[in-house]
Amino acid sequence: MSKSLDDLYEDYRPGWSLPGPFYADPEVFEAEVEQIFRPMWQFAGHACEIPEPGDYFTFDASGDSIIVIRTDDGDLKALFNTCRHRGSAICREARGHAKRLVCPYHNWTYDKDGALIAARAMPEEVDKSMLGLHRANLRMVAGLIFVCTVGTTPDFGPVAAAFGALLDPHDLGGAKIAHSMTYQLPANWKLIVENHRECYHCPSAHKEYARIHYDTRLSSDTWKPEISARTEACRVKWSAMGLDTGNVNPTSSFTGAWWRANRTAFPSGHVTESPDGQPVAPLMGQFTDTDMGTARAGTYPNFWLHATSDHATTMRLIPMGPDSTLMRADWLVRDDAVEGVDYDVDKVIAFTDRVNREDRELILGQADGVRSSRYGPGPLVMDDEQRVKHFLDWYMGKMTSPASLTDRPSAIARSS
Repeated sequence: MSKSLDDLYEDYRPGWSLPGPFYADPEVFEAEVEQIFRPMWQFAGHACEIPEPGDYFTFDASGDSIIVIRTDDGDLKALFNTCRHRGSAICREARGHAKRLVCPYHNWTYDKDGALIAARAMPEEVDKSMLGLHRANLRMVAGLIFVCTVGTTPDFGPVAAAFGALLDPHDLGGAKIAHSMTYQLPANWKLIVENHRECYHCPSAHKEYARIHYDTRLSSDTWKPEISARTEACRVKWSAMGLDTGNVNPTSSFTGAWWRANRTAFPSGHVTESPDGQPVAPLMGQFTDTDMGTARAGTYPNFWLHATSDHATTMRLIPMGPDSTLMRADWLVRDDAVEGVDYDVDKVIAFTDRVNREDRELILGQADGVRSSRYGPGPLVMDDEQRVKHFLDWYMGKMTSPASLTDRPSAIARSS
């Protein structure tokens, strides 16, 4: 890299896209791991994936493999997947069930809460109570599991309150995953977040999406009266049904520095995210009416969700390198819905899968473009890309704030 990281930060111009090295340079990516991902709450998965004691799944938290397991008392724990003996990974499968966590190397055995309970031939003077698996921080709200791997975590209280009020009526904790899909994108993770945070591209790139959502019409004076009237009518209806209406917001703006929670109305005649806007699965949670709009929740740096009356879709980004990202999509329906009887998987995933594939092509084109010697930051269109600016301002603040540094030396420290 020809410039230092500090010089790159100085090149950032609020209201413009990022300089090219932010999308491709390994040193920038290394700094992001230390200053963005590890210090933040990362979405890990769903509580409904591990309903019984001993059920677990593993996930990659920016280079740290984490086991999320349900204990005998029904609690959830997040444990570093690293044996305290000589460091072997304990769980090699993505998910499973275990009465005990047993290291496959030398059979050191841990309880579901991470306590070391057996270590063959270990000297008596070694204190087993000091050799339990390291724990990560875990918070669960509305059936969504978030993990942070460092000691000092961002305040999760406002997120828990907002997400609970918005999503509890959908009962995601009592749902099931109808389908999962992982998209491989040879692109920087920020390009994916930026794409998600604007609909400037939607009228031309997502015609199906544009037909059943107001996002593409917000800046149009022609549509503003209808959007306002429809939003207010839904607000009154939803309030009478007991839903939280504090964040009924057609603009989907962020309600916190790094999180959002809001509900938006569909245009009349559409009630869910399907190609024709009509239900594709039984009503979820407490709903008795299909016209509940779309609940939208998200957290920087790796998560967003859309939930309607009949199904929900969550997205989790897993950065693998400066130009490689996995995007995991999960579609949820109510737990007692029967596949092939109550819902068809192809119909449940059709809308969002199409949008994801359309976005993938756009993102890959941008990933190629920002590598060009002629790429330079361009100005954002504030009416349509204000939320991109929100993300980039937050990102740059985290990347330059000393308070965001972890205890481990960062790439910034090494570059100075």
